[in-house]
Amino acid sequence: MAKITDEQIEEAFAPHLHEGESLRHWAYGIKQPNMLLIIGLIALCVLPGIIAIAILTKNYFIGLTDSRLIVLQVKGIKPGDVKAVTEYSLSELSSANASTSTGGLFTHIVIKDEEKPFKAKFHRAFSTSNRPNAIAIGEAVAA
Repeated sequence: MAKITDEQIEEAFAPHLHEGESLRHWAYGIKQPNMLLIIGLIALCVLPGIIAIAILTKNYFIGLTDSRLIVLQVKGIKPGDVKAVTEYSLSELSSANASTSTGGLFTHIVIKDEEKPFKAKFHRAFSTSNRPNAIAIGEAVAA
């Protein structure tokens, strides 16, 4: 599979940017089903369990601008196949409803909003810039 370029990401976010707004950071993340569900699905039958996990996994590209966080839910890891768009104003996000944590492999970003909650983990191995971008986005969101 070909690497995803910054140009592809900019094309995916371009229709969602306001005039004069530019993309500062972007990262790719996923939200998988609960680990007990994953273990149960694989224990029942390996191949159908793996297929079910792939179907239940949500893929996201998130982008940070000067004033907003834009979340693109995508069909796979292609940034052009957008299923849903969620926007958060940085002024409405505070440390009370947004949190981040960074471990050895993943950076986790959680937004506890009643109307539009968001939770995903961002793997450091997706690209060389995924981890630093996810950390920068997390710091901006939780500030």
